[in-house]
Amino acid sequence: MPALNQFRHQTYPPKPALEPQVVELEPDVAADVDFAKLHSQFGVRHVEIVHGTFSGDDPFGISAWLHASMDQASESVQLAARPLSEKIDASSRKLISTLTAGVANYSESFREQFEEMCGGDPQVHRDEPAWSGENHHLARASLAVKLLIKLQRLREEQMHTEQDRILLWGHSHAGNGFAILTNLLANQKESVAAFFDAIGDALGPAGEEARNLLALSPSPHPLARSLMIATFGTPVRYGWDTTGCRSLLHVSHHRPFDKEEPAKARPAISIGCEKMSASELAVRSQDIFLARQGDWVQLFALAGTDLKPTVHEDANQRLGRLLEQGLDEDIPEKLSDRFQQMCPRWKSAPRTHSDGRNLLVKFQPTEGMKPGPGPVALLGHAVYVADGWLPAQLALVMDWFQRDGLSL
Repeated sequence: MPALNQFRHQTYPPKPALEPQVVELEPDVAADVDFAKLHSQFGVRHVEIVHGTFSGDDPFGISAWLHASMDQASESVQLAARPLSEKIDASSRKLISTLTAGVANYSESFREQFEEMCGGDPQVHRDEPAWSGENHHLARASLAVKLLIKLQRLREEQMHTEQDRILLWGHSHAGNGFAILTNLLANQKESVAAFFDAIGDALGPAGEEARNLLALSPSPHPLARSLMIATFGTPVRYGWDTTGCRSLLHVSHHRPFDKEEPAKARPAISIGCEKMSASELAVRSQDIFLARQGDWVQLFALAGTDLKPTVHEDANQRLGRLLEQGLDEDIPEKLSDRFQQMCPRWKSAPRTHSDGRNLLVKFQPTEGMKPGPGPVALLGHAVYVADGWLPAQLALVMDWFQRDGLSL
């Protein structure tokens, strides 16, 4: 999207500003890379790695619903129920972290490896959880607001020169939280006010703090010049504001099937959208489960695939109207009414984002790579978070930083 995007959504199909690059990647290509250059050459002082949807502390909004219900109860009921609620919170966080680490989420070993590869500079942070992981607008807006507040404090406390930079490294819908953040950092006053008016008090004190922070800041916010963003498997959803960050790079697991158009992807869903024979259906289903065309989840999770929040549904609807400006038609509230609307979107197979550098990566595993999810895991969506693929992915990102002229 252009500068001063004002929260407009990307279109389907998107029109990339830069020609997508199709590349092959093997896990051992980074053997001779000096990862310390992430700081010395590109000025990155801090790395924030952020998980995607369904990997947070409350991916289905159960905890949020419990807390909202308790807030409406009498003091005696709250006093009796609070220990149970806290126990449920702790147990669910532990269970989700155990189930998703290294498969649908960045593990602590991933963070440690990242920092060790860079020689301890920059520092690599992994807030766990960074956000609830719920699949709706308000959850992703919450991530953007939390990041804004955290990065502002980091800038005040640890960033001492104009050369100091921050790298956001995010999986799946974390990238759409980053997209909202770029619109916030562009800080077009009227659209930012509309964003917080839509949210109301749904984000609590964090929302109010972020609103006040931006009201007192210039446009764009000074953080924008420091912010470098790398997304991995992020579905094409919210628009990016190019004045809200210094650089933007998207890595997508992709398997070309058309020699004439190697960047072209197959539709996520054909079943129910077009007539198919039983044999065609079997082949297509196998293609999806074996990730023969790459990351299927990225292609599926377009506008219209969100779930309703368990609380603050009105705020989520208001926010959706703001964030989905630019789409051809409004998204029906009922999931059952959305299918026919979704078919042409899935058919457009949007793998590439309108803005930033799109790298379409064919992951080529070798026998000697470390254990972990390969290119097939989680319908092709888990390869980005595997420890064994980190060196190759970081080498790729740094290579394109250099090609795009981001050296100090």
